[in-house]
Amino acid sequence: MNYYSIALFLHMAGALGFFVALGLEWASLWQMRRAITNEQIRKGMRLFSGVRRAGMASMTVLILSGLYMAITAWGHVWWTVVALGTLILLYIPAAVLTGMRMAEVKRALAMETGSVSPSLYPLLHHPLLQISIQTRVAMALGILFLMNTKPDLNGALLAIGIATVLGLASALPLPRRERVRGQPAE
Repeated sequence: MNYYSIALFLHMAGALGFFVALGLEWASLWQMRRAITNEQIRKGMRLFSGVRRAGMASMTVLILSGLYMAITAWGHVWWTVVALGTLILLYIPAAVLTGMRMAEVKRALAMETGSVSPSLYPLLHHPLLQISIQTRVAMALGILFLMNTKPDLNGALLAIGIATVLGLASALPLPRRERVRGQPAE
């Protein structure tokens, strides 16, 4: 065993923790959006807050171990620069789109009791919350792609660009076909 092996283990553990955090964040958002009572939203907020801290810790381990491996073993290869930049960029939608909106939910929730009020509902169903999580998951998957394929600069930028576009596109609402009452589903 050597330092690289330990760094690789920490890197994989950080990546797993980061993806678990993203998944739990998505699940907590889903839970809060379907809540009927404010207490259910509060439970989702507690999960959300804990997940955010765990996600940041995992991201820190991921970055530090990745930097160690890049410096000691790989040297300057472009896919690592793009992956690190993308990982850092993931913080922006998390803070701006999700963090700020969830802070609004928390403030509004402090004054609420009983059932979910009409003023709280739009905060929880803001489309930017869904866009943020789905785009971040797609970008993180793009980073995994880079780690496995190790492309040159153009390939790395293209892969992250495609992942970002797919994440954004997956969050767009799909048009719904309205069924006429009594008409069988096709």
